[in-house]
Amino acid sequence: HDNQRTQDPKWLVVIGVCTHLGCVPVANAGDFGGYYCPCHGSHYDASGRIRKGPAPINLEVPPH
Repeated sequence: HDNQRTQDPKWLVVIGVCTHLGCVPVANAGDFGGYYCPCHGSHYDASGRIRKGPAPINLEVPPH
């Protein structure tokens, strides 16, 4: 759930760098409607959680 990834569930901020090898994911894309990394095929959901592909961890949520 988004409230576990951010302090204010009104906004979700993620760092747009794939956690696999550092490519830039495409927003509003992929099998889960979140982010898709075209370099090696990682799929993240709209909360930036990894759902499919080689990325080892979720997209990072910076302090904000």
